[in-house]
Amino acid sequence: MRSTQTREHVVSADLAGGEQTAWMSAAPVPAAASEKPILEVEGGPGGISRDALRELWAFREVLWAFAVRQVKVKYKQAAVGVGWAVVQPIAAAGIFALFLGRFANVTSEGAPYLLFALCGTVIWTYFSASASSAAESLVNDSALLRKVFFPREVLPLAAILAGLVDLGPALAILVIAALLYGIVPGVAWLALPLVLAIVVLFAAAVGVGLSGLNVYYRDVRYVLPFVLQLGLFASPVVYSLASVPAGWRNFYEVINPLAAAIDGLRRIVLHDEWPQFGITFGALAWCAFLAIGGYALFKRLERGFTDRI
Repeated sequence: MRSTQTREHVVSADLAGGEQTAWMSAAPVPAAASEKPILEVEGGPGGISRDALRELWAFREVLWAFAVRQVKVKYKQAAVGVGWAVVQPIAAAGIFALFLGRFANVTSEGAPYLLFALCGTVIWTYFSASASSAAESLVNDSALLRKVFFPREVLPLAAILAGLVDLGPALAILVIAALLYGIVPGVAWLALPLVLAIVVLFAAAVGVGLSGLNVYYRDVRYVLPFVLQLGLFASPVVYSLASVPAGWRNFYEVINPLAAAIDGLRRIVLHDEWPQFGITFGALAWCAFLAIGGYALFKRLERGFTDRI
């Protein structure tokens, strides 16, 4: 017995804007299948805009997920795990204390040199690790960029957030070391968030800007380690800020925010003093300017990431 089936003439738009004719059965189509959400991505001239910031905020959960993923990947199958965040600054401070504090007699502002150096290495270790990881983030996840849409700045920002997992235990060890040396936290310790904000903002400014440049110029991955080595000695990590001539000291702290952060941390922890608020807010303003410039550069280069990656 021959069965009959009703058929319906359907006209749908193709990608070129023309019409395509197709025949399909008249069976009802579920509403859920016919009403799929559509994400429309429009290319723009690049640069910072409200839409870009709004889009980044909408993907904040993706940012958090990438940060958690990076922490898990970093310490996967590591016997010590997050303990490496404690070992690195302590080992560096111990070496500096032995060779510079004992043999070279480098001044430590009247504090134990181990504690003095630890204040510098805690700040420097976070900055160097986070900036390096952020600069390599786009290249390391190049396959993901070609398959999934999300704001590209999520990757370097996730590296900066993931670095905070290392900064927390390192700061805890610094506090414990201060207590062992008989230093009791005072009211000035309330200014610690200002000092840490300088380091995080500066790391974000450098990491986001360099991550975009690294897509176009792979020389960045070779130049950055050398620049960081120079930065270790250009910043008062192992020596006192008093070594800088007084006439240049304020300018030096603002133009090199790490100097302001390290000196502020030492004032708080070693001397129970408030940081110099003029210098601190000046360094914060300079970091904010660098962050805006780095983000603008990133958004300007973003359109060519898929082709260059």
